[in-house]
Order: sequence, then C-alpha cells, then structure tokens
Amino acid sequence: MMKMRYLLALLLFISIVPLHSCTSSRAEESKTIKEGKGRLEISFNFHRGGIASSQYAIWIEDENGKLVRTIYATSFTVKGGYEYREDAIPMWVDKAKPQQMTSAQVDAVTGATPSNGNLVYQWDGRDDKGMRVPAGKYKFFIEGTLHWKSRILYSGDFVWGKNTQSFIPFKVEYFNRSSANEDMITGLKVIILRNELQTFKF
Repeated sequence: MMKMRYLLALLLFISIVPLHSCTSSRAEESKTIKEGKGRLEISFNFHRGGIASSQYAIWIEDENGKLVRTIYATSFTVKGGYEYREDAIPMWVDKAKPQQMTSAQVDAVTGATPSNGNLVYQWDGRDDKGMRVPAGKYKFFIEGTLHWKSRILYSGDFVWGKNTQSFIPFKVEYFNRSSANEDMITGLKVIILRNELQTFKF
C-alpha cells in the first residue's frame, strides 16, 4: 500500500513539473520586448534650383536657443562652402560652426543635395552626442538658401516627452525675397509620432 502511494505521488510530481516549466517559459516570452520611442517627423516637397541655390539645414534647439542636434545639412555648405559663400544657410553655420566639426561629425549630419521629390527626416530625441534629451520645450528650424542671398526659414515650438502635441504649428520667414527658386521647400508638415508599446506573444 505504501509503495502504491509512493508511485502515485511520484507520477503526480512528474506530470506537474513540465506544466509549471512551460507556463513559466511562456510568461517570459510574452513579456514586452520592445518599447518604441517618439519621433519628430519633418517632411516637405523639395525642388532643386540652379547655381547658388538649394542649400538647406534642419536642426533642433532647446528653449534657451542652444543647438541640440543637426538633423541634416547639405554637403556643399558643411564641407567648406561656408568659407566662400557666406549667404549659404548662414543661421545654421553660425549655430553649428561646421569649421570646428570633426570628419565623423560632418559625416553624421550631411549628404549630397537630394533630387526633387518628397523628403522625410526624423529626430529620435537624441542630442549630437547620442544622449536622450530631457522632456521639455524645443524648437525646430529649417533654413534654406533659395537663390544667392534669398533665404527661407521655417520654425516651430514643440514639447518633447509629453503627450500634448501631434501636429506642430510653424511660421515661415523670407529674407531678401526673390521669385527665383521660391518653391524650393513647400508643403511642410511636422508631426510627433508615438510608437505604441509592442508586445509579442508566442
């Protein structure tokens, strides 16, 4: 009788352990394995012009006017054009000081002037050193050299790290306005994208 009870207890133990192990494993697998972060997305229609045109830069500043990160700047200006074309995106040049940038920093922010079409840029909430910025008030800028001294400047305030905005309002300013290449940057849209918490279950 004792042997029978022992065998029954042993069989019951063996049947329970795998079930517990499987349940524990599935619980681990069903944990959230990726949490998306918000992104600022800037999109616009771009139309290239001729000589002495088509330079632009996109950057983020904090509420005190300090440059946080350059998202993009055209290579002509970044790689030396600022020395002999002072009218090429001068506001960005004054803020970013490309003459002091290392090769790695230049490579991180620049690229060839793109072809005509819709362009999309994103900011992931990190500064130029790759560190996440604190929640707070920030400002985006897009400066474009349309033709020689003729420039356009888009800017807008937004709050980062709080679910208070989606579409970001902006203002536009012209300097030495000219009809030449005035449609270089049009159809601007600036939004904050929020990635939902993603959970993968097996």
